[in-house]
Amino acid sequence: MVRSLVWLAVVAAAGFGGLRFAEAVATVDVGRVELEGELTVPESREVQRAVAGVLSSPGKRGAQDVAAAVESIGWVREVLVRMRWPDTLRVSVVRDTVAAGWGDDAYLTTGGDVVPAPPADARSGTDSALPILSGTLSDGTETMRVYNLLNAPAHALGLRIVRLDEDRVGNWTVEFAGGMEVVLGSKALRERFDRFLVVYSRELAGGKDGAVRIDARYHSGVAVRWDSPEPGT
Repeated sequence: MVRSLVWLAVVAAAGFGGLRFAEAVATVDVGRVELEGELTVPESREVQRAVAGVLSSPGKRGAQDVAAAVESIGWVREVLVRMRWPDTLRVSVVRDTVAAGWGDDAYLTTGGDVVPAPPADARSGTDSALPILSGTLSDGTETMRVYNLLNAPAHALGLRIVRLDEDRVGNWTVEFAGGMEVVLGSKALRERFDRFLVVYSRELAGGKDGAVRIDARYHSGVAVRWDSPEPGT
């Protein structure tokens, strides 16, 4: 969720009361723009284009207009616009932290907000490390909650989740680096996942037996499908 905070400097000046001065500052010509924030070069350019588009348009050009233009950029989480006397516009931007891919053409933030893909140059080298999440019935917030529920205990055993998918009837499937999948169904997800982790730590860790798919949708135990004949058969 984008939050816009607009601060207009109110400074004592001859001929202006406080409120009127704030209004004057909101529409005064801008001679200099200062951009603040931990942004990549492509992200900075995108913000600069948004600001320039407002400042070059005819009519009133207020700090609120600049804030609205910047916050319309999908990956911006917070924007703070301030006027500094006499003609400097300071734009501070906080970007969303991308935590996962969302389908094929979007991303999820740590809070579960769906945002467009950032500029290609900004995400170079990061995509391969991000898990891909998709929810058919669940939105981004709920899908991120499920991911966080499962990721911590998986990480403790050295497992890295690369995909988390929810199908049309609400069944969740986890895929780990290396290709092993775990089917959890639609309820008691943590209980079923913990049961899988017990089996994994005791029988499957190391992957030498080639388990490729584990079905944890049982009241007790799990079913394992092997890439090669099950040991001992």
